[in-house]
Amino acid sequence: MKNTITTRSMFLLVASLTSPLAAAHSGHDHQHWSASLIHLLWILPAVIAIGALIHLYRRKRTQSDKG
Repeated sequence: MKNTITTRSMFLLVASLTSPLAAAHSGHDHQHWSASLIHLLWILPAVIAIGALIHLYRRKRTQSDKG
């Protein structure tokens, strides 16, 4: 049961971080060649942080299973 709660929590965290980014916003040209790069640079820290959290969670779970 604990694993299900943690999985749901991770899903909700990822969904809450990505949902606002998926909404269209005005203010700059999305057709410009650099628009994708600029958006990638804005979301990259969140992707790295989520990956680090998943890695730490799995490492902690593996260590607790061994010992």
